[in-house]
Amino acid sequence: MTLSKIYKQILTVVILSIATLAVLFYGFTSGNLGWADLALLLALVDAIAGIILIIQYRQHDKLLKQLQIMTENIVHHQPAVPLFVEPDNPLKGVADQLNELQSRQQDEGKSIRNSNAELITILSSLPVGVMVIDSTHDVIFANHKMSVMLGRDILTQVHPYTQDIRNYQLLSLIENVYDSHKSQQEEIQSVGATSVTWDTSVVFNQLENDFHILVIMYDISDIINVKQMQIDFLRNASHELKTPITVISGFTKTLLGGAMDDKKSLVEFLKIIDQQSDQLASLVQDVLTISHIQNGTNYHYKPLALHDFIDAELASYQSMIQGNHVAIHNQVPEHVEVIADTTTLTRILRNLVSNAVKYNRPNGEANITYSDNDSYWQLHVSDTGIGIAQKDISRLFERFYRADDSRTKQKVSGTGLGLSIVKEMVDAVGGTIDVKSQRGVGSTFTVNFPIVKDRDQPNTQTD
Repeated sequence: MTLSKIYKQILTVVILSIATLAVLFYGFTSGNLGWADLALLLALVDAIAGIILIIQYRQHDKLLKQLQIMTENIVHHQPAVPLFVEPDNPLKGVADQLNELQSRQQDEGKSIRNSNAELITILSSLPVGVMVIDSTHDVIFANHKMSVMLGRDILTQVHPYTQDIRNYQLLSLIENVYDSHKSQQEEIQSVGATSVTWDTSVVFNQLENDFHILVIMYDISDIINVKQMQIDFLRNASHELKTPITVISGFTKTLLGGAMDDKKSLVEFLKIIDQQSDQLASLVQDVLTISHIQNGTNYHYKPLALHDFIDAELASYQSMIQGNHVAIHNQVPEHVEVIADTTTLTRILRNLVSNAVKYNRPNGEANITYSDNDSYWQLHVSDTGIGIAQKDISRLFERFYRADDSRTKQKVSGTGLGLSIVKEMVDAVGGTIDVKSQRGVGSTFTVNFPIVKDRDQPNTQTD
């Protein structure tokens, strides 16, 4: 039905009404009842046409209201029900265009929501902390890593950023960006039990009529620690090399200066030179060992009767054991068989046993035990020695690190690389090493070796 049809129907109803009145008037005036019957028939037709007109008008008005509601929903980005209009309706084109507009808006909205969800997922999985603060100093987004760095749960609702940030240095950096409207970068130190350094960028983002502040934080503690370890390594290596070289050079010059004529001094000085030469050779060998491990090596695994293997290794330490008056007990069950690389296991065992003897008390004990689970088998080396302070355990496997910083007080000889070599070897074969210790009570080193299923194929470990 078209508007022109409605108008024609209105005109038809009016004409029928006039015709009915005219026929009815003529019938009454002429006294002819036939004209009266015709008038009644015309009146009935007129009534039916009027009812049809009213129904069609209401349908047209309902469609207009539906179009209005649909338009308002589109304007306010609300979902709207599609309209289906008869082909001959003049509003058919408008309804189809609104349906198309609604469909495109829904597609664009879905695309935007998907893009936002992907962006939030990416930001949430980043290894850096991200926080977005609006111009009113309210947090509008923060990822999980930022919560971990700040050590508190960040609400998803809009709230002041001072509710989450307590670090004065970071607060000052953000306020400076708000004041200057310029991006800034700075290394922020955390305040807490563990020292953490964040490389922090506060980015000023100018929008069309507003601005946002983007805070990006990256934990660079490991990088700083590596740099410090490199500095410590060079310093300690220089010291360790300098000491035997200085002793060898000094005593050699003393001998060349005439001390060689004294046979007693000659023998004594040569023993010292030989001792320091061995120390220097051990240091160089340990450094080469670490370099060899890091450059990659081949590991050939084979079955070992662990109890017998340990007994054979302990036999070479009898002189040291007796000299230090330490009793070592091999408590590994005789039936235990493991699959391991003998070279790696030998070096690890010798370092741990050597430390258990050298750092033990007189008449002390050391025990070697075994355990296993579904994924690892464990070798435990415990002693009743001097123990290690808790503050030193975290740095125990650093190269050249000693719990006692005073080298003049050092009573135990060594290069300071033994435990770092053990750690490198254990890491290289995919294992882990743990330490439990108490000063004056003793220490227990536990090495977790991964269980190797294939006995025949050697494993190549490279970095």
